[in-house]
Amino acid sequence: MDIKEILAKVTKAEALTDEEKQFLAGYDPDKIVNSTAAAARKSAEAKLKDKESELQKLQSEIESLRAESEEKANANKPELEKLQRDMAKLTKSLADKESAFEKLAKEKQQLIRNGKISRIMSGLKFVDGLDQDIARLGIEKCLAAISDDDLDSDDLVSPVLDKFKSANKAILADTSGHGAGNPPKDAVNSSSKQKPVDQMSAAERAADLRQRGII
Repeated sequence: MDIKEILAKVTKAEALTDEEKQFLAGYDPDKIVNSTAAAARKSAEAKLKDKESELQKLQSEIESLRAESEEKANANKPELEKLQRDMAKLTKSLADKESAFEKLAKEKQQLIRNGKISRIMSGLKFVDGLDQDIARLGIEKCLAAISDDDLDSDDLVSPVLDKFKSANKAILADTSGHGAGNPPKDAVNSSSKQKPVDQMSAAERAADLRQRGII
């Protein structure tokens, strides 16, 4: 029985049946509203309970995944640490080998340069008693601006060497044919001012070469 139909008949002043009168007398709008609200509340509570259940399930799954992830990470940690240690060793070994290679390369280059300078010095004759190491320092200094490769070039070396010989006649033996032991004319002219090189001590010769800027 529909309350709307009964109310429509009342509005039209139509007679109601006994059954309709009984229904109308027992009709309670508040009860209907409360019942509807209760039903809605019950439905909402049921839905909330379902959502809470879903959230709990998801939370449980999240915790399970997190635990699994941590377990796998910890399981692989020793292997990862081992790989990191091996990598550190390899890196250090590589750096050591590169350093050793660079050192050997420099030593090789120095040996090559030393050989070329020795060849250049072999064309010079120094006065007796002159320390060859001191003479070599002077030659190395005057050739310092010439690269290792260019030491093979007579066009580059000869001008520098001529300049060295011109500035250091006192330490060079006379090869003019006047006789062994005869000093160059420049050396004779300066004998009154300076002790002959062959009469100097090793310390005096070193001091003299430093004064000249040779070493």
